[in-house]
Formats: sequence, C-alpha cells, structure tokens
Amino acid sequence: MKIQCEYCGSMFDDTLENCPGCGAPNKNVRRSTPDQPTTIGGLQAWYQSKGLPPEEVTRFFIGKNYTEPRAFGIYKDEITGNFIVYKNKADGTRAIRYEGTDEAYAVNELHTRLKQEILQQKANGNRSGSSSRSGGGRRNKSSSIASGVIVALMTFLFAVMGITRMNEAPSRQGYYSYNEKTYYHYGSDKYGWAVWDKELGDWKKTDTYGISPITTRKKSKKYYLSADYNQSYGVTDFLTSQVNADLAYGFQVNRGYYNYGNDIYYHMHDDQNSGWYIFDYDDNDWRYTTSTSVPNELQHQTSAQDFWYTPTWDESTQYTDFEETETYKEYVREEAERERYESTHTDSDDDYSWDSGNDSWDSGTTDWDSDW
Repeated sequence: MKIQCEYCGSMFDDTLENCPGCGAPNKNVRRSTPDQPTTIGGLQAWYQSKGLPPEEVTRFFIGKNYTEPRAFGIYKDEITGNFIVYKNKADGTRAIRYEGTDEAYAVNELHTRLKQEILQQKANGNRSGSSSRSGGGRRNKSSSIASGVIVALMTFLFAVMGITRMNEAPSRQGYYSYNEKTYYHYGSDKYGWAVWDKELGDWKKTDTYGISPITTRKKSKKYYLSADYNQSYGVTDFLTSQVNADLAYGFQVNRGYYNYGNDIYYHMHDDQNSGWYIFDYDDNDWRYTTSTSVPNELQHQTSAQDFWYTPTWDESTQYTDFEETETYKEYVREEAERERYESTHTDSDDDYSWDSGNDSWDSGTTDWDSDW
C-alpha cells in the first residue's frame, strides 16, 4: 500500500523504512518480517538465515543474471547502474518485474515473491506429505529443540546488529569528496546519495556501493566538505540539479499515456525509471521497454508533464487501451491480492524458516507461464 511522506509529500510503499524521495524515516513502517532486507546482500543473508534449499532447487537467483528457463532473480546491471528483477518463464522468455535505481524497492519485489513461494511450497508439502510426517514425533521434537537454538542465536545476532546500527549514525547532509569524486548526501539515513558526473555535467543518483566509507558519520568526517555549496568544489549547486527536482516528486512520474515524437508510451508504475511500455504500430500491441530506451524527458516529472499526459485512454486515438492488456490486468490482480493478504494476514518471520527434514521444495509446481 502507498503512503504519503509527511516531509516531502511524495508517495511510497509502506514497507519501506525511509522515504525514497527525501530519505525521511517512515514512522509507521509496516514490515512483513522484522529483518526486511533492503539490499541484494541483505536478501542473500535473509535467504541463508531461513535455511532454504540451494538456488538450483528454489530457482531464486539473488545477485545473478541467470539466463536459463524457470528462474526468478535480481541483479545490478553494471553498465546502466539499474537493479533488475526478472522472471524467466518456462519457454525461456524473460518478464521484467522492475528495472530502476531503487535497490530497496527492487529487493522488496523479489523478497515478497520469494516469501509467497515459500508459503506455497510449504502448503504443497502439507497436502502431499502430511501422513508421512505424522509419525515423526521424536524427530520433530529434536527439530523443535534445534529450531529453538537457532531462533535464540538469530535473536542475539539481530540484537548485535541493532546495537551496531545505533552506533553508526548516518552521514550528515551536504557535499563530500571521496576517491576523486564529489558526492552529495540528501537523505536522512545512509541512503539518498548523488554523485557528480563529469561527462554528463550534472548530478545523478547513485547507490552506496563503493562509497561505504562516507555512509556513516564517524567514517565520513574526513571526507565532508560542507552543507553549503561552494564553487571551488568544481561542481554545480546540487539544489539546482535535476536530481533535486526529481526529489521534490519522490523520484516518480505520473502513470498514464505520453506522446513523445511519433511514439506513444504508457507508464504503469510510479517509479520514474520503471514500468514503461511503448505501443508497437506494426504489431498493434504494447510491449515493455527498458528505461535506457525511454526518452530522458519522460523519466522526470518536471519535463514529462509536457508530453500530453493523460491518465485514461482516449478512444479517438489510433492505438489500443493499455489497461485492456493482460499485462495490466495481471498487475491489478496482484496488487489487489497483495492488499487483501496484508489486511487479513499477520506475518511471522518464522513462517518462512525452512525445515529440511520435514519440508520439500518442488519447483515444478511453480507457475512458470505467468509474468510473475
């Protein structure tokens, strides 16, 4: 469910700990687990902590661009800097769930799908093997003891992690010089960074890979320049940048139709860099297009609004209604199902712990024909 940031007014998912626009903390954050991962590394750690089978069994490839059929995955494209969440269907075709610069959002997409699959696999196992497990009282008791030890250990580890986080306050907002590059921190936590791109001649959003020494206040002191702009930094004022303008809109672009040149686009998601489709006049149908193929003007709300934005289809046009496509209908069904599930189900992180002695994973039961 989307909520509005009380600081900058942008809309964002209520499962996020911070507003992706201004970095303000979400005081009413709703998490489905107490250790919600926000990075690819964090998702890998979560996967391991649940004792799940190898990726070749679950078919969830975290941090990998796996190209074979029947696979879910997430990875960072080192060329574009985008995070890509995908599903390779049974016939080998790939459906892109998300492509953009928001790592936390991308991770949450795959994390949610992985949790759904875990519950489904457990349900399948209960239906197919309940009789064979009913006589395993002694083994279940031992398993319960072992599970208790694991839970205690994990609780201790999370407590240590919590103390560590408290001791590592985020860097202050302002300009930084690190590794011969100039950065600006606009967030209130370790996220929300922009880097000066010499070739572009402007600021661009960046993740925290490679700049970890400046993401905590204690380590970043020697790299900190100031909170205010100074021409001697050799960059432009961040407050006049496109990134700062996007920040005011929460890095979102309105959903709906856009007419750019001779092409018609439909934006299905709020994120400015993802959810773009283009109308193919030859096939008389819509097809997904990557952010690198979408005109730059459409990926910024300040300029996109100049290209005939309309939230609904105009029947006087010569192209079909995107909202009548199966892609859009499936998206609506998924959103409705997710909201229904969240409103009626109280998650427990233990629901996703895997017992290799009792649980069995059969990826053949996964729906590999749908887009997600």
